[in-house]
Amino acid sequence: MGIKLDWQVEAEQTRIRATEDPAALRRRQQARRQFALLLLTLTALVALAGALVFWRLKRVDEQLRRDLLDTVAVEVTALRLGNYANYMAIQRSASDAFLLEQSQRFEDYQTLKATHRVSLEGKVVSVAIDDQRARVVLEEVIDGVPYHVVWFYWHYEDGAASGQGGWRHVPDDLTFWGEERTLQGDHARIRYRALDEALAQALLTRLESWWVQGCATLVCSTFPPPITVEIVPERPKTVTWAAHDPWLLRVSSPLVGRARADTPLSPDLAQEIAAQLAARLVRYVTGESAPPFYSDTTWLQGQLAGWLAAQMDGRPAGAPAFVRSLIAQYGPDAPLTLLAALSVPTTLDHALTPLTGVGLPLLTIEQLNALDWRDFFQWRLALEPQLLVQPNSSGAFLALYDLQNTAASSEASVRLESPAYAAQAVPQVVTVVIGRDEASQTYAYVETTRVEDGVTIPGGTVIWRLAEGTWKRLN
Repeated sequence: MGIKLDWQVEAEQTRIRATEDPAALRRRQQARRQFALLLLTLTALVALAGALVFWRLKRVDEQLRRDLLDTVAVEVTALRLGNYANYMAIQRSASDAFLLEQSQRFEDYQTLKATHRVSLEGKVVSVAIDDQRARVVLEEVIDGVPYHVVWFYWHYEDGAASGQGGWRHVPDDLTFWGEERTLQGDHARIRYRALDEALAQALLTRLESWWVQGCATLVCSTFPPPITVEIVPERPKTVTWAAHDPWLLRVSSPLVGRARADTPLSPDLAQEIAAQLAARLVRYVTGESAPPFYSDTTWLQGQLAGWLAAQMDGRPAGAPAFVRSLIAQYGPDAPLTLLAALSVPTTLDHALTPLTGVGLPLLTIEQLNALDWRDFFQWRLALEPQLLVQPNSSGAFLALYDLQNTAASSEASVRLESPAYAAQAVPQVVTVVIGRDEASQTYAYVETTRVEDGVTIPGGTVIWRLAEGTWKRLN
């Protein structure tokens, strides 16, 4: 027996550790396999449970969707067959006003069917379900033209207690209109919700074209700021500039009602938007002047806006008759010459003199009659009741009359205090004839009509005198 060195001892210990009991090794490996199998089994069970839950939720969603479509089908069938009881059974709300509204809607559908070719097949264009609320877009065909309507539903779970469980047609939920989106162009931006995607896409191209063409037509010295159009699901329907932002145009979604499906941007809506853009550009070019709504300047700006809108929309024949008569008499640049005179509030005479070369009293009767004055006098007739219901507008009302004429002044004072006069329907202008007497006084004789008991009858002759740079009413 000899002495072992340290390295020999370490080597023997290493050999001893490397030699392990085979039975113990098998038991440890088996335990590992059992643990892995258990873990795999648990994972599979969790995945299976998740799949079962997902499958169950999907089945519930599918059932809710089928129930919703069945409800829509029942409602449309009731409208098509004229079954009032079945139709109203689908309606539900705590608001009596909504139920009355739906009752009237049923009658409106029956009238529509009696007067037009209406196809109510219940074609569902899209469905959106969010928990207990739902939105359905339906197609209706009227006289061969497809339209879309949007109906809203709520899933009630108190069927046993109320007898009105399940999906029911409820008041419009205008907050349920899809996600917010934005389209950006070079000169215009559109903010809208998903339900108005088709309208926004169709509108952006037209906006860009209108904005560029309008400014080119008016020869803008500097290009106006970009505009924003906001398509909003709101009532009442409107196309108007926002009070807080002069470059923000708010447009009600056509789907808040019945919207044409074959053309997302209908001709009527396109004309309304073009008219607003034209009016905004005219105001911009005239230095953002904001004359009183009853001034001659306001009327002339409106006429030029109508002319510009017709140019932008490719409808030159749709320009106001007064502007067309100016162009016929004074040439195609007449609108721009008139526009330059409107940077400050003015009268008809002062505004038209740069165009005519002389004041209105010095124009011949033939020149005056060559101008189409019907829109002007129609505006003046409509202006009177507007002023009578406005506070602190008595001076503006009286200024419409020829106060130098005793009879006219007395009549204006009586009408100013007469609620009955303010409530009368506005007479409709038929013809205007300009004449001049021996004293070189110029008069406009305006023939009118009015409606009485549904029948149109002569409304008499209204006379104006040319005085103080404008037309003043005599009778």
